[in-house]
Amino acid sequence: MIFIKNKITDVYFNLAMEEYIFEKFKEDEIFMLWINEPSVVIGKHQNLVEEVNMKYCFENKIKIARRISGGGTVVHDFGNLNYTYITNTTGDTELNFKEFLKPMHNALLSLNIDTYVSPRNDFRVGENKICGHSQFMRKKRVLHHGCILFNSNLEDLRGALNVKHKQVVSNSAKSVRSSVANLKDISNLNYEISDFIEKLKNEILKMREDFKIYELTEEDILNIDRIKEEKYSTKEWIYGQSPKCNFVLNEEKDYNVEIVNGKIAKINAENSFEELVGSYFEYEEIKNKIEILEIKDEEILKLKEI
Repeated sequence: MIFIKNKITDVYFNLAMEEYIFEKFKEDEIFMLWINEPSVVIGKHQNLVEEVNMKYCFENKIKIARRISGGGTVVHDFGNLNYTYITNTTGDTELNFKEFLKPMHNALLSLNIDTYVSPRNDFRVGENKICGHSQFMRKKRVLHHGCILFNSNLEDLRGALNVKHKQVVSNSAKSVRSSVANLKDISNLNYEISDFIEKLKNEILKMREDFKIYELTEEDILNIDRIKEEKYSTKEWIYGQSPKCNFVLNEEKDYNVEIVNGKIAKINAENSFEELVGSYFEYEEIKNKIEILEIKDEEILKLKEI
């Protein structure tokens, strides 16, 4: 097993790093622990409009990102610990998913954390979810990752995911909301996340007879930065991958906005507002255009609340 040391907290860099490491090490088992700056990370097949309160994220400096694996939306910050496990697989996705939960689950149990695996394959303590998981597989090589709520800002988590006022019609993969809690609180842990990282790392590596620690080289960082700039930090990836959908402005008047490839393709309202067509359905871009154009229409102004 190779344990990769990484102290970078840039969400776009870390998502690019996962893909880069997945491609670079073709046969080795890989294990990584990493932390992201405040950010919302949606699954590959999800519709950002349905999952994220973009206005809240903008106002609270929470970045929005999209990963290559499926699954639901998660919120990261400096109190949230992410882990990644990459290995070869037999191809039985359902069986392997459960198998890949075991190392981390056993590590948590060894730290006297009373957690269990729920029917939805997340880790729970009591009724509270403390870690969700997702996977990406290509040619029988699998990337499995999870995010553990250790001491996160739960107010930001709830605010970033509060999209109950939106009316969106789409065929996207939907997140399943669960009651969550911080592991430090519900397990009465008297140490910080930096200590938690070391404890987990030691427990995981104890399970392997041989392992080596790998630090990213300058060449690695340059290659990861390239993937970040060309993919993970772009609006084309973050917004453009969302499935086609309709955002309902007024159900009675049949006012709606059609969104294709993350951009406004059509506005059905009393005025066409062609100036907004072609804009990414992204909070800051729409807000700026509405203000520049001095649009006063009450229905269109709802777009500033996305």
